[in-house]
Amino acid sequence: MKSSRPEIGFPRLLVVGAGFLGGAVARGASAGGWSVVPVVRSEKSANLLKAEFPGVIHGNAVDPLFWREFDGRWEGLVWSVSPSQGEESSFDELHQKGAHQAALWAGERGVTMIYISSTSVYAEAEGGWVDEGSPLARHDERSMALVEAERSALRVGGSVLRCGGIYGPGRELLGSQEGPERWVNVVQVEDAARAVGLVLGKKRQVFNVCEDVPLKRGVPGGQWPEGRRGRRNKRVSNAKLRGLGWQPLWSGGGRSSV
Repeated sequence: MKSSRPEIGFPRLLVVGAGFLGGAVARGASAGGWSVVPVVRSEKSANLLKAEFPGVIHGNAVDPLFWREFDGRWEGLVWSVSPSQGEESSFDELHQKGAHQAALWAGERGVTMIYISSTSVYAEAEGGWVDEGSPLARHDERSMALVEAERSALRVGGSVLRCGGIYGPGRELLGSQEGPERWVNVVQVEDAARAVGLVLGKKRQVFNVCEDVPLKRGVPGGQWPEGRRGRRNKRVSNAKLRGLGWQPLWSGGGRSSV
């Protein structure tokens, strides 16, 4: 068995994908009194986390058999998985098949689920403002893979966080002017992790997670290099999440606002 009964008196949280954001979520939850079990894909990653999280699991969360081995009581599940560099072909597998299996597991056991998505799902390309009800990029395969995974989480009563570009220690934002003039929506990793904790008890909700003001990148008339995946141009509103009492403690892509 991968898991047994939770520690007495501590709510148990499963964090699938304990990388940059997932790791911050795990540490924040642990500091807040949760018994956290991270799930990672590589043995190397598991070994790096063992000192902080002795119960860390090395496994393939896309495999349905993986989920059959969990028992005991769980209060929360956070899906924060993204393909590693060079794993483009696994994008659909992770965000559709894997998240779907996680959602089925959560739904069968009444576990609250948070799915970490991206603000890249919006169709807006002319620099306009978008909110959670704005049109989606239905002709973009990667965006729709995320949306299908979102729907799996929402169907079982979970919620979705659409995060802007995540930065923080070890992942600094670049000031590159490459490409056409555009808006870039970002969020500091600790701010994003706090949003996860705030939304964990919500049911069937979608929230944008980003700083109040997007950053400007690119140059007028600029072009993407051949073979480089372009990015849509939009400004993302975080008003709905702010309505819950959340506010970013970082702004301008790295300046603390406190």
